[in-house]
Amino acid sequence: MEKIYVSPSSKRGVGYTNRYFYYLKESLSKYYSVLEADNKPCSLQGLSLLRNAFRADIFLLSQVEAISFQRFGLFQFCLAVLSIKIMRLRRKRIAFILHYIHPHQGENFFTKALTKIQLRDACLVITHSRHATKYAIRELHFFGMDAEKVKYICRPIRPGNATPELPKWEKEDTIYDVLIWGEILPYKGISEFVSDPMIEKSGLKVKIVGDCGKAELTKKLTDSWVSFENRRAGFPELYWYCTHSRFVLFPYLVGSISSSGALMDTIAMNGTPIGPAIGAFKDLAEERVCVTYNSIKEMVDILTDKKQIEPVTQAARDEFISRNSWENYAEFLKKHIR
Repeated sequence: MEKIYVSPSSKRGVGYTNRYFYYLKESLSKYYSVLEADNKPCSLQGLSLLRNAFRADIFLLSQVEAISFQRFGLFQFCLAVLSIKIMRLRRKRIAFILHYIHPHQGENFFTKALTKIQLRDACLVITHSRHATKYAIRELHFFGMDAEKVKYICRPIRPGNATPELPKWEKEDTIYDVLIWGEILPYKGISEFVSDPMIEKSGLKVKIVGDCGKAELTKKLTDSWVSFENRRAGFPELYWYCTHSRFVLFPYLVGSISSSGALMDTIAMNGTPIGPAIGAFKDLAEERVCVTYNSIKEMVDILTDKKQIEPVTQAARDEFISRNSWENYAEFLKKHIR
């Protein structure tokens, strides 16, 4: 059985903050011998890349372009470049998962260089939004490279968010108009949302549950007109909030959007997501499992029922979840990594 290495490796102290990589390794184990399947934390991503560059037959690279933002950033950047060079010299297959068009931490020479290297050297480029697909194709054409290797597939989803026994609450009267959940970061546009006078005057009942590491932003949200809890909620609790809120809002800033794990989790928890009409939000609106808006005014009109929309149905959710399973994703990777 061929050996496959999935980057990034699990981080010391936090493991994987994104469950995507746990599920990815688990689904790939049907077809490959997955290196670091035990998810033992590593000290430096660059060293893990270098070590596994000599071991694997297939490399599934993800988030490598942001390695310069980690400690010893320049050193790790050099290790990443060397590791990919070794993979190429060994004539091994490389697949590049383009999770985001621009890293959430920002963009610099190092991120641009590593993105270009991965686009150039990968035999397969995977995107989770058609917006990212267009970006990858445009970049490859600019550098005179083959764009046929770029493949779009919806980010996979797990029913019930892989929570074995979600509480079987009945859907009671709506408690909140809007729920916002998850880690509170600048690119998510939450600060801009609570500061907008039009939104504040709308009379919406808004609940925000998420961990915020910025003291200034925490104070702003605490002192604002919304109901805010600065903590990380578990999925059974979030399931309750999703099913007792009319909408789950993602007021993301447009330049930062490609795909979203929280968007997929919301669908899995029977929530009705709404976000800007770009990236995965636009894709999933076409699948009829998400609602989108093109302006703040349109967002407010939808949230306050001034603009009528086609409701997200449970039948649409169920069909979408069944079609975009992790098992199907693993089959897709097996078929296209050649």
